[in-house]
Amino acid sequence: MTNPTAHRRLLAVLAAGGLAIGALGAAAVPASADTGHTVTMTEHQHGSWTEYGDTDFCTGDTIAPTITGNSVMHETFFPAGDEVWGTFTTEGTGSFLQPSSGLLFSGRVTVWGNFNVNEQNWNQTFTASFRLSAVGPDGVTHYETGHAVAHVAFNAVDPANPVVSFDSMNATCS
Repeated sequence: MTNPTAHRRLLAVLAAGGLAIGALGAAAVPASADTGHTVTMTEHQHGSWTEYGDTDFCTGDTIAPTITGNSVMHETFFPAGDEVWGTFTTEGTGSFLQPSSGLLFSGRVTVWGNFNVNEQNWNQTFTASFRLSAVGPDGVTHYETGHAVAHVAFNAVDPANPVVSFDSMNATCS
């Protein structure tokens, strides 16, 4: 099942995240930094958090999944240069209440993304995989499994139009 609205939202969030991380990198430049060396920052997150305003790909319901797991964000940049690149990985268990059925889904979730920026080009890639299940009052197990991939790349020749852009979402709902 494909949800074009969710795909556009996913790309917008990815683009905003890449720009925000790039801006953080630029703001973190030490005054005495040598332009020939890179600066690397890594942040770890452990625990639980809720993602508000997500969409259930199977029903279109607005959901607020709670994730319990680990996240790692990594960024490298040249303090006085035009290059920055970063990546993030989140993995753990997820759960959400599906409003239309009243079922509580839970299972594994893995999300990965990266971005690369310099004066000639930039690109971003995002992947997500999930396998969730819920048992109905009748004892029947329902599944939501899926994988999403989104990628966009621009170059300095025509920065308003991507040279590569695609997104794909495959979900199975039963």
